[in-house]
Amino acid sequence: MLKATFRLLCAAFLTSALAMLTAPVHADDSALLELLKILRDKGGITQQEYDLLRDTALAETGNPAPATVVEKPAPTPAEPAPQVIAAARPAPEITTKGKLEFKTDEHKFRIGGRAQHDITLVGNDGDGSVGSSEQQFRRARIYLSGTAWEHWDWKFQFDLEDADDSSMSIEDAFIKYKGWGPASVTIGQRKAPFSLNELTSSKYITFIERAVPSNLFTSESIGIGNRSPGITLDNTGKNHTLAGGFYLMRQRSGNEADSISERKIDDGWGVTARATWLPVNVSGKQLVHAAAAFGYKHYPNKTVNRFRVRPGVSEGDRIVDSDGSLKADDFLGMNLEAAGIWGPFSASAEYYYGDFDGTGATGATDMEGFYVQGSYFLTGENRRYKNGAFTSVKVKDPVGGGGWGGWEVGLRYSSTDLGAGIGADSGDVLTAALNWYVNNNMMFKLNYVKTFCDSGGSDNCDWGIGDGDPEYLSFRTQVFF
Repeated sequence: MLKATFRLLCAAFLTSALAMLTAPVHADDSALLELLKILRDKGGITQQEYDLLRDTALAETGNPAPATVVEKPAPTPAEPAPQVIAAARPAPEITTKGKLEFKTDEHKFRIGGRAQHDITLVGNDGDGSVGSSEQQFRRARIYLSGTAWEHWDWKFQFDLEDADDSSMSIEDAFIKYKGWGPASVTIGQRKAPFSLNELTSSKYITFIERAVPSNLFTSESIGIGNRSPGITLDNTGKNHTLAGGFYLMRQRSGNEADSISERKIDDGWGVTARATWLPVNVSGKQLVHAAAAFGYKHYPNKTVNRFRVRPGVSEGDRIVDSDGSLKADDFLGMNLEAAGIWGPFSASAEYYYGDFDGTGATGATDMEGFYVQGSYFLTGENRRYKNGAFTSVKVKDPVGGGGWGGWEVGLRYSSTDLGAGIGADSGDVLTAALNWYVNNNMMFKLNYVKTFCDSGGSDNCDWGIGDGDPEYLSFRTQVFF
């Protein structure tokens, strides 16, 4: 009884004291709360009374009653929202040094192109007569290319001013899959694997135009090279390439003035293959290249449209000419290549042979040709090589960076013979070059071209103005990226 009475008095006393302490001001309640804990622990008040008094004291001082702390397990981290994931990805890498390229972890996208403008002066050493001098945009191309998910390459290229057709044309349009171990597979239009001179881009050739036999064997009429739609398999290693494919090979429809027709089986189909090897390869600055290629074309309509070729000048008169269409079942061609790079000096040579299985008056006939060329960089640069062809030149001291650019001289001799069954045309061409590489993307070329003709047909390459052979002076301005 006494214990209960004591506890009641203590509670009343504490309540009164609490009221007096908190009436004038909200004093620090830490001492009061400590006293309440001592009374509870000594048995002076129960836990229920302690809670009541504590809450009253805290309410009077304006502090909320402490909530019972309940330990909760840490929440499982939620998956980031797609917007967060996208924002966390690194921005695309953009390259503008000589090209425009966008690159991410999975994709690459590139925009490129070239513009080549030619001025050609024509003369004749027989009687001093001057032929038709011309100027033209030889090429004005734009392309889009890229890589998707590492294994898929693609390219689309078109020419805004096709020098042959005076109209826009599609050059490349293909998809290439690189994820199959034995070989890459390309479906679409691209260059068929035939001839070093042909597979080296026009951006990187030493002379303004390719050699005469190269242009002849890859022409649309013969059609065992150049760009054709089809399927290609290729395998590339450090010192070799292997490539081959099946193609639909276009021809001009009837009159040469007509536009190029769509590719049809009746125009001709064929196969082409090429193998290259580098027996010597020292850091790309000393190398020896050897290669062989063959091509077969079948003519379902038994007709080979007229073919003729210029002497390494886009506006020059044809040096050899079939003087009309031919009758043939098929054509088999072959090509042997040799090339080398020794510092600033480089050289290359190719031999071409073709066998027409002609019908009627044409009969079976052979054609052949070759070229030999060399070049030397006066400023120490060197030609570069990649995957079976020559590629871009890196200028050591470009103009604008304190240098004079790169200077190169070159000399080439080529010979072409159509054979007795095709007009008996033959001709030789000597070409000298002086090239100025302003930087890695701009250059000027000056070519002197001298022809030596022996035409057996009606279309004489000396134009019938005397027994002299034509000569040309060509100048090219070139920009590419």
